[in-house]
Amino acid sequence: MSCEPIYVYEYLLRSGVALNSASHRRTFPGALIRVGSGFGCIHPWPEFGDAPVEEQLRLLAEGITTPVTAMALRCAEIDGTARDAGVSLFADLDIPRSHYSWSFAQPTKPQIQRILEEGWPALKAKGFANYGETRRFLEVCAKAGEHQDLKLRVDFNGCLDVRSFSQFIEFMPLRTYQQLDLIEDPFPYDAELWQQAQSRWKIRLALDKGWRDGSTGFSAVVVKPARRDWRIVAGQHPAQPLVLTSAMDHALGQMFAAYEAAIAQANLGDRVDLCGLCTQHLFEPDTFFERLASPGGHLQPDFSGGGLGFGDVLESLPWRRLG
Repeated sequence: MSCEPIYVYEYLLRSGVALNSASHRRTFPGALIRVGSGFGCIHPWPEFGDAPVEEQLRLLAEGITTPVTAMALRCAEIDGTARDAGVSLFADLDIPRSHYSWSFAQPTKPQIQRILEEGWPALKAKGFANYGETRRFLEVCAKAGEHQDLKLRVDFNGCLDVRSFSQFIEFMPLRTYQQLDLIEDPFPYDAELWQQAQSRWKIRLALDKGWRDGSTGFSAVVVKPARRDWRIVAGQHPAQPLVLTSAMDHALGQMFAAYEAAIAQANLGDRVDLCGLCTQHLFEPDTFFERLASPGGHLQPDFSGGGLGFGDVLESLPWRRLG
């Protein structure tokens, strides 16, 4: 870990509804860190086994890193090097295109209208244990987007079992079924059961939670670069496409995920599938999120200050020294 002092700014993001089936929260605490000229983002998800942000910072002050803080320090190092050189990390990179992350806090009609007018290639929604509700929602989206070949993605976060997932697919209207692109973590990973589900229903499953032990039964692997190195995942699953997504975190963390996704695409080419990097609209606007736009799934970075951007905003924050 760097010998330079670490400075911290704690933040709180707010959403209109819970963001996935594993969480009921609508407020999301995290912290930005500053090390030298570089910035990083600590955004834990206790629902997925992370220590709360207070514990993350306490350990970091003692020189102990967790996977979340280690990645934030790496982000700060990369960001600081670019800022010192006076260049944007996105200067010579193309950010992969993303699906639209559906917000159940916003009205349906304006979101559908935006997706169709801007030509988004796909939308992704969280799935519910009440799979009938999810199926009905997808039917609405499929009907609206059938003439533009809008693809549908769902993330159940493992909240179904084999039987309920089969019923979810079996009673789905043909139009909706034909527009299905990817279903993430439908039920807890089991290689044999996932393989059977893919073979029976002729669908693509995407693995997130069980990626370390995953072997067969899935057609893509989901990677959150703010939480794990995509290089390790790509090496462990050399035959599978990668779907790189934000960790539904601060705009700075979102742009670090976008940077890593761009690097992955430059190295892996078509192995980088349609991503999920455009999540700023899931939260209440702030001075960071307001700088980001993503028409049609093309995330546009902020260039202020070089690095990951937001330079003037970051400089204006009331930083405190950690420890």
